Amino acid sequence: MNHSRTPQQFRGFTLEAKFMIASILLTLGVAAISSATDAGWISAFILATGMYAIIAGFAYLTKDKFLFKLLLFGIIAGFVELFADCWLVHSTMTLVYPQNEPMIACSPLYMPFAWAVVLTQVGYLGWLISGHKSLWVSMLATMVLGLLFIPLFEHWAFGAEWWYYRDTPMIFNTPYYIIAAEGLICLVLPFFFKVQSHKKFSLAAIFGIIQGFWIWAAYTVSFMILG
Repeated sequence: MNHSRTPQQFRGFTLEAKFMIASILLTLGVAAISSATDAGWISAFILATGMYAIIAGFAYLTKDKFLFKLLLFGIIAGFVELFADCWLVHSTMTLVYPQNEPMIACSPLYMPFAWAVVLTQVGYLGWLISGHKSLWVSMLATMVLGLLFIPLFEHWAFGAEWWYYRDTPMIFNTPYYIIAAEGLICLVLPFFFKVQSHKKFSLAAIFGIIQGFWIWAAYTVSFMILG
């Protein structure tokens, strides 16, 4: 498969697109079941690392360089995001993780992989939209997807006992500032993905670093306004 093309060349429902949409449905299904069964942190670890491995496996089998770039982008953003997590836990004191699980910095060990999967999945949908609509339309559409998709995931995380929030205005166990921030986080993904589609892996790494700090900035601004 040749993945040096731009999203404008995506006019059909490709194998890659089918796989990514299926991965989103599977992720949502596992999160919902975990929430309904109070599954605990082990289910989050399996979901995050397992889904990352599944996407990587598909990319390897299909020689899909574009998905590899997205996974690199996502995992680097996920590790940089650990700074934002520490800020949420210790500075805002609104985010609480269970302490009976493996941790990295202030976050569960699986958290960089969880971010990598979510950014890849939501951003991929926005990237597909950018093949048919203007970049600004796809960015706004992806922001809306983030406003809907990630807060739902946050709600299920509460039920699954993965993490929870406190001492901040909320709806369905998700703070207002988290909802706003995650819309902003997803807003920029179509731009990054569109540029990465025909550039080198090094640019994916640089964009991952920028995305990680953008996550922190989005949380900070949203918390100052809504927290």
